[in-house]
Amino acid sequence: MTRQPITRLEFASQLLCPSLYIMIILMVGEALLAAATTYLIIKAGRDVADDEFLVTDLLWILAAQSASYVSGAISWVFAERAGFRCYSRYMLRFARDNRNESKLLYDKAAREQAEPFLTGTTFNNVFNLMYEIEAQLKLLLGLVFNVIVLGVEIDVRLSLAYGVVFALLLMLQWSLRGRVAHLYLENQRQNNRLVAQGYTAWDNVFAGNHYNLRLWIAGFKTRVRDCLRAQINAIMAREGLSAAGGITGLTVVFTALAYVAIHNAEDAATLVALAATLPRQIEMTTNVHELVSGWNDVIAVWTRVGDVVDNMRPIADPRFNQRIKFDRLLLRSGDHAKVCHSVEEAMRLVYAEPTGRITVRGGNGSGKSTLLAALKAEIKNRAYYWPTTDRLAFEFVAAAQLDEPEFDEDGELLQHAAVKRPGFSSGERQLKSLQEIVAHTDAPIYLLDEWDANLDQTNRATADALVDALARRARVVEISHRDRA
Repeated sequence: MTRQPITRLEFASQLLCPSLYIMIILMVGEALLAAATTYLIIKAGRDVADDEFLVTDLLWILAAQSASYVSGAISWVFAERAGFRCYSRYMLRFARDNRNESKLLYDKAAREQAEPFLTGTTFNNVFNLMYEIEAQLKLLLGLVFNVIVLGVEIDVRLSLAYGVVFALLLMLQWSLRGRVAHLYLENQRQNNRLVAQGYTAWDNVFAGNHYNLRLWIAGFKTRVRDCLRAQINAIMAREGLSAAGGITGLTVVFTALAYVAIHNAEDAATLVALAATLPRQIEMTTNVHELVSGWNDVIAVWTRVGDVVDNMRPIADPRFNQRIKFDRLLLRSGDHAKVCHSVEEAMRLVYAEPTGRITVRGGNGSGKSTLLAALKAEIKNRAYYWPTTDRLAFEFVAAAQLDEPEFDEDGELLQHAAVKRPGFSSGERQLKSLQEIVAHTDAPIYLLDEWDANLDQTNRATADALVDALARRARVVEISHRDRA
């Protein structure tokens, strides 16, 4: 049965929590205090015009702006909390939704597609989304409250000017969205082509063949030129759009400022207020452009969130059970051996007795491990499945810190393939895992895939006794090295 993926809105709803609400409240406070600073600057300008300027005006400005900074800084704490909560809920939901999809364990294609989202991509996307939301909300709130102050305290036409700037920049972004998106995609494509060329460097360099190396270098130079051209085009599109937006915004706002100044030429207090708020208004013009253009980044992150949710519920191969060559398998229980012709028939054999051992025998490629995964998918939580992997979480692994990542002196994660942490041998790890399974699990059915792999003769006897202990209290379906046929 096809599993429906969750939607992006469902995923984003995991951000909704008290931490997010507190973050928003703090950001509103930050914007209000920043707007209060603008009001105090206007008031100080009028005091200067009326020869009533006091040091307390500066102190109030300092206090309001400082409080705004503090409120903004604290809001990041709650933004991080909301982001970590969302990521944690994603991982927990992934575990809950896929815990019974054992057929996917050895699905290389599904693993290669979905695993990056478990090892970093989702984490980065969650926080990119969180940061974009906070950045855009900060710009929006700051602009709204400051525009209101300027309109009320100086001239409503200033508020209208910022509305016009927003509309013009929005139309500019919208009209060029296709062209800009094309340049960004081409830039990404050329970057990927250049990176892919690096994957073949090792072979062509160390093979030592002049002919192959010459062709590789020629291809590398071509891809560098193509990538540089695409990179420049994308950067110029971004920076050109930024410059055009900035010039447009400043032109409209300065036109409004000039108009207000001309119509209030006799009002010294208004002129001083305009001059005093000029740096703030230039900053606000830039913020309008950042708000409009920033939605491109929000859309880009939102698109990447779509990849996350599409891979939250991987789909198992519908022909998975067809990989099992039942005519080459033999299920032996005690002195009786049986050839099963389907997973359902194998399940009936498993359920036939409450205890005892069933050994799955067959040659390489006959589907022994596939049968165990198929049984687990059908039996679900009633079965404990121990596949041929050393990545399962066990207490002895955590106690010895064998699963702790290692980093180099620059803080970069070291690859496990290149670094071996001192610890247990493969055989010791296998035996300790089996001991922990016997001691700490309680399932009616155990599916043990090559439980005696990597064990010498002595340890195999110890492990066999542990499997016997399981078989006295539960049904054990096993694949054993000694039983290969």
